[in-house]
Amino acid sequence: MKVSLEEREGLFKSLKVEVEGQIVKESLEEVYNQLIQNVELEGFRRGKAPLWLIKARYRDYIREEVGKKVADATLQKAIEESNLKPVADIYLEEVELDEKENKLAYRVVFEVPPSFELKLEEIENLQVEVPKIEFKEEMVQEEINRLRDQHALWEPVEREIKEGDMVVIQYNVQDLESGETSEGETTVIVGQKFLREEIERELLNKKEGDEITIDSVDLFDAEGKVVGKAKVKIQIKAVKEKVLPEANDDFAKELGFGETWKEAEEKIRDLIKSRLEDYKERVREGAVVKKLLELHEFEVPQTLLRRELGFLVDARLKELASLGIDTKYLDVQGIAKELLPQAVANIKLSYILDKYAQVKNLEVSPEELESEYAKLASLRGVEVDKVKAEIQSSGLEGAIVKDILRTKALKDIINKVVFVEVETKEEKENENT
Repeated sequence: MKVSLEEREGLFKSLKVEVEGQIVKESLEEVYNQLIQNVELEGFRRGKAPLWLIKARYRDYIREEVGKKVADATLQKAIEESNLKPVADIYLEEVELDEKENKLAYRVVFEVPPSFELKLEEIENLQVEVPKIEFKEEMVQEEINRLRDQHALWEPVEREIKEGDMVVIQYNVQDLESGETSEGETTVIVGQKFLREEIERELLNKKEGDEITIDSVDLFDAEGKVVGKAKVKIQIKAVKEKVLPEANDDFAKELGFGETWKEAEEKIRDLIKSRLEDYKERVREGAVVKKLLELHEFEVPQTLLRRELGFLVDARLKELASLGIDTKYLDVQGIAKELLPQAVANIKLSYILDKYAQVKNLEVSPEELESEYAKLASLRGVEVDKVKAEIQSSGLEGAIVKDILRTKALKDIINKVVFVEVETKEEKENENT
């Protein structure tokens, strides 16, 4: 077996693997036998067509199938010889087959992990500024406002639509290429970018009963690529505005915070104080992560980026769907663009933490692994043994171990950081007024 490496753009690499002899011969015979037994050619019964005719008719298929079989049998060894480590999918790009000589060459393309220097000295001497977080009485009012907003009711109104209103719309969408139509009813809040910008613009200043027609709207696939145009008709079925509950004794009882609003305020004050430490930890962690990303500049694998971005977009769409929003005609491309920086940051951080865990020789103890299984079982509401069996049988325990190591690495880094609390610009302005 001969292996040759070719550099491609970015983190992509190409391996050409040349194989000859028995493995090619056996793969050819396997494919020939499969075709002989299953194909039907005009003038011949199944299993009776001559091999020379099958070879002529199925030349491309034979080359591809033999290429797959030989690649399956030899690729792992070829990758080991090249000292490369694919990070995700491996693509079979081309196959060359010489049936007479039992020779085959195939080319695969894949991405490798980014190469970067871990700034260990800087990490272990990090000084990170974080906003000074102290309890302030205005936090109580902010929480009250949040609770009122959370328990708000949507009441019908007879006026023109403005930002912040909830509208119920009946829609009809016609694909301009195929002529196919789809229709349904959905509810959206205007101004929160649940719908395309051009549709939201048309909704403003309209009222219940009005109809809107937009002759051409882009249609996107799950990856945010334009796949066509559509004509959209919308009928406004209802317009509602948000009505906040009064902060009174009845609201206190609804919240389960006591019999009077005074009791509720004290309960809210205590809850804020108890949450403040958790919030401080999250802020500190976020500041450290930001610093780690600033210290390490490197390219991320595009295959992993597409996968991570797809995961984030899917999660966002599911979140919107849970709110009763029809996601079929949302601006998926816009959502993907918004989430792209987060996807890049997630991948970069995982590489930084992996390298840190390796350099510091961090390990996962059996007790830590069992604890993680217990957490997963609790989240799913099933027995620990069942979760463990599913993960181990799927070969995913290594991914669980990696996640634990990353968490340990981040905690280890945070424990060494010197945090400097600084007043925010807003706090300084408040002090000067």
